[in-house]
Amino acid sequence: MQLFQLRNLAHVLLALAALAMLVGLAVGNRGDARNRIPLPLRMLSSLLVWVAALLMWRGATPDMQRQAALAAAGMGCGFLGDLIMARVVPLPEHVMFGMGAFGIGHGCYIGATVEHLVRQGALRKAPAALLASWIAGGLGWFVAARNPSKPDILNKAALAYALLLASMSGLGAALAAHDRRYLSLALGGALFFLSDLILAGELFRDLFFPHIGDTIWLTYLTSQGLIVEALGA
Repeated sequence: MQLFQLRNLAHVLLALAALAMLVGLAVGNRGDARNRIPLPLRMLSSLLVWVAALLMWRGATPDMQRQAALAAAGMGCGFLGDLIMARVVPLPEHVMFGMGAFGIGHGCYIGATVEHLVRQGALRKAPAALLASWIAGGLGWFVAARNPSKPDILNKAALAYALLLASMSGLGAALAAHDRRYLSLALGGALFFLSDLILAGELFRDLFFPHIGDTIWLTYLTSQGLIVEALGA
């Protein structure tokens, strides 16, 4: 299959993932105060984004294969994290294992973003962006996740995780500041960080509002789609 056909098919799958979420909102369980989007449709939408990332990898030009492969690996880790957090894959301490999967995935995204920064000659913009993102990440952790009543190791793990997500957001912003074609990457990184701040507030600080689960999922999966499309296209 030709490269442009693979990329076009990947975009179709991203659109189907968005459609699955909208269908879930339209026909889901109205009596569920947290998640109106049914679990099967949430997992399906995540799977579709991963398959789209794999197709973008296969459809990437030779000089972009490595970055697209890292994006596909990152989304693969994200899909695994979704299965763990939803307890489709039953593991003890599922939150820690889920954070680990997402953390590895973000490491892949960061690697791909750094390679794009190097190719664009914009790596010099990374330190200032990282510093700003770490400040934002630390503040977000303090406000949304830090809970002295929780085990100390869990608080430290949440802080490290917040700084990792913030790093991706900062690097994406640095790349977008250099080349506007990467605005979707910056937006994806920011949405992922926002989604996980809300989730952290729910897990660690008992935050709740109607359909908080749907809000987390919509911002999260939108962020994944934006990141995958920007790094893999």
